[in-house]
Amino acid sequence: MAELANILGPITIITLIGYLLGRSSVGLETRTLGTIVILVATPSLIFHTLVSMQVSLQTLGQMAIAALLALAISGVVAWLILRMANASQRAFLPSLTFPNSGNMGLALVLLTFGDDGMRLGMSYFFVVSLFQHSVGFSIAAGSVDFRHLVRQPLLYAVALVLLVAILGLQVPQMILTTTEMLGGMMIPAMLILLGSSLATLSVADLRPALGIAISRLAIGIASAVLVIWALGLGGVVAGSVFLLATMPTAIVNYIYADRYGPHGAVVSGAVVVSTLLTFLALPALIWVAIWIANYG
Repeated sequence: MAELANILGPITIITLIGYLLGRSSVGLETRTLGTIVILVATPSLIFHTLVSMQVSLQTLGQMAIAALLALAISGVVAWLILRMANASQRAFLPSLTFPNSGNMGLALVLLTFGDDGMRLGMSYFFVVSLFQHSVGFSIAAGSVDFRHLVRQPLLYAVALVLLVAILGLQVPQMILTTTEMLGGMMIPAMLILLGSSLATLSVADLRPALGIAISRLAIGIASAVLVIWALGLGGVVAGSVFLLATMPTAIVNYIYADRYGPHGAVVSGAVVVSTLLTFLALPALIWVAIWIANYG
């Protein structure tokens, strides 16, 4: 219980702070904070984490394959569910496919598995984020636009990491310290943004929102188990993949759905309900992840 409290406590408290700020008259500039997180904090944390911890290309590849396979399984299952339900693929396929591996996932693997979890989580998050802002964006927009992908700063952060690893370059301490300081604000800021978003988003219709939320959790668990089995993963790698794959639907899915289609209100409700459902399930998810890491 104490271990679970140490993991859940910080996530819950920081998210609650964001929620209270979102409900207050403080006027939290979420757009500005989100821009800083995307353009500065996230690429800095990715670069510092992967370079300073000397992540091998094999580990990066393993997590990338796990993320790709989990997304592929989730996408196929989600497509089948929506087809049977005669629901809009364009509106709801991203919500069922792409998990919130950033706001919640990174914080969870860090608190559950420490630096090893963070290192693996960053590799996984990178792949999910790239596909979310390319494939997910294209599905919601109804057209393919790779210019949106090449504008993602984390793409260049990982490119620099690969360059350092392949050429065996020595990164100056000043750069490591700077990226460590900038990246340090990413996880708290993302949790605050998550809480603030929950305060401003609304549930227009509970029934479809609950259906999407339950389906996202079920799809996440199924894809995680299949990926762990198919790739023969074990230890912290398996536990991290399980947590990251089972996260709720990402907030960015609502942003794209609201911008490009008429179903923004339903996706908004799905984000809220999915996040709350995952919070309720977190003790069980964390317990399973730790069990998988130790005995799976």
